Amino acid sequence: MAEFKLPANSIIKEGKTWPTPTGASRVKNFKIYRYDPDSGQNPRWDTFPIDLDDCAPMVLDALLKIKNEIDPTLTFRRSCREGICGSCAMNIGGSNTLACIKAIEDIPGDITISPLPHM
Repeated sequence: MAEFKLPANSIIKEGKTWPTPTGASRVKNFKIYRYDPDSGQNPRWDTFPIDLDDCAPMVLDALLKIKNEIDPTLTFRRSCREGICGSCAMNIGGSNTLACIKAIEDIPGDITISPLPHM
């Protein structure tokens, strides 16, 4: 198993905030934990505003939209999209859950997404 260590004196910093989509009426901000152990930089929170009128209802749909349309460097695991395999498990809004079965509308305010604790 691979071991990853955070840089010395590591703190999570604010990362890049992407522009709000033009003409968007219902926008939800997704704050996603990003860390590249090869870069030697501290982890960061990148913010992606998503137009909910142009996105399917689940958190996994928003992540796919971010990866396909905004930032192709975003990586995450997924497989069945039906809540069976557990591949898309992550911490969403402070709760460990599956991105494929967690509805965006069920989460008030900005949505924070980070890896499962101790993984």
